[in-house]
Amino acid sequence: MATQKEVAKLAGVSFITVSRVVNNEGNVKEETRLRVEEAIRRLGYFPSHAGKALNTGKNGTLGIMTPARFGDGMENAYLMGVLRGIELKCRERGQDILLSPMNEDDPNFDFLRPYRQRKVDGMIYVGLRQMPEEMRNEIARRLIPCVVVGDRPAYPYFSWIDTDNETAGYETTRRIWEAGHRAIAFHGLNPGIHNANIADRERGYRRAIRELSGNDADESLIWRADFTREAVRESVAAGYTRAKTKPTALFCSTDNRAIAALEALNGLSLRCPDDLSLVGFDGFIRDIVFSPVMATNEQPLTEMGKAAAGILLDRIDAPDLPRREVIFPVTFVDGESLGRI
Repeated sequence: MATQKEVAKLAGVSFITVSRVVNNEGNVKEETRLRVEEAIRRLGYFPSHAGKALNTGKNGTLGIMTPARFGDGMENAYLMGVLRGIELKCRERGQDILLSPMNEDDPNFDFLRPYRQRKVDGMIYVGLRQMPEEMRNEIARRLIPCVVVGDRPAYPYFSWIDTDNETAGYETTRRIWEAGHRAIAFHGLNPGIHNANIADRERGYRRAIRELSGNDADESLIWRADFTREAVRESVAAGYTRAKTKPTALFCSTDNRAIAALEALNGLSLRCPDDLSLVGFDGFIRDIVFSPVMATNEQPLTEMGKAAAGILLDRIDAPDLPRREVIFPVTFVDGESLGRI
């Protein structure tokens, strides 16, 4: 493996000049810089991250933490959308990425190991689940540069990126109402399972029902399950069967739930949207060949990832910058699954 000394010898310059070119510093004539770059190309030289870290205190790498289980359907679609934005911003600013999936089944999993080992300069947490309290405490105590995507930790040290889920839940419910539906069901999470985004969507749904009908939401039309497709199917089938007032529309808090709800309708010999209209949330379902085409809400995941990486890199360069909170709007995408009455 070539070294900076070998590059300097071939280019006929000093070691310090090669270092300035490699680190994109000034005080190098254009002719000299081109000569050094040619020597780098001929020798196949790559800068040592370990050496760079010793010289600058930075590795040029961001750590990505996520509790997503690879292979678990649409959680991956959310993660991939955010990662796409992070990668674009990191490429733009000459940074690398180290992905570190968290092992929720291992109580001894060292979730901050990449930072402890000085492999990364800061962390982005993609919050498909709430960040563990011990992680929040340690990040705040060690002043680790960290940005959270998809959750809003109350700790004053954390910056976060999120979408306006409460407004989206409210406006989606109003759209369903404007299509003529009056008995509108909602599918959310079981009590005790934390997901701030889904909770906000339900809060928006409840606010819209209260304003539009003059009454609080009918609790018999709020169905719940965990994250598994089978549990959602069962809860939709049971909820619809038991409902005294049959809903004409179901607002699902995720696209994954909308797919499971459609499967449940098929099992009940019901049709969408003739018997029950369906609306999802996330926008992933738009990439699937599906009949009927599902109405949903699309989150700007790539832009969220870019914003998170940009905020983190700025914080790494200037640790005294204040925390930032960025809320992106959500776009409603109409579809055949939302019928009119």
